[in-house]
Formats: sequence, structure tokens, C-alpha cells
Amino acid sequence: MNDGLRLMAVASQLVGFIIIFLLRTYDVAIFWQGTVLGLMLCSALLIWLFRRYARNKKLLDRHR
Repeated sequence: MNDGLRLMAVASQLVGFIIIFLLRTYDVAIFWQGTVLGLMLCSALLIWLFRRYARNKKLLDRHR
């Protein structure tokens, strides 16, 4: 399960950086670059929380 989440995290960051690069190349407003960066950070946080929840659930199940 962690491999799929890790792949999703890397893919989301890659797509975000490509979008920021394209926005910078075509001289789009900094607001949109910041918005993309914010979405990248939110997706990374959500994936981290989901991985942590899954790990803690697995540890809790082991102790029962």
C-alpha cells in the first residue's frame, strides 16, 4: 500500500513542478504559481496523513 502512496506523492509533485515551470516559461501571474505550489503542499500533507493513519492502524492491529 505504501508503494502506491509513494508513487502518488512523487507523481503529484512532478506534475506540480512541471505546471510551475510552464507557468514561469509563459510569464503567467505569480498568483497562479503560488496556487499550484499551495496545492502541491496540500496534496503532500494529505498523502502524509493517510500514510501515517495506515501505519498507526497496522501497529494497533498488531497489538490486539
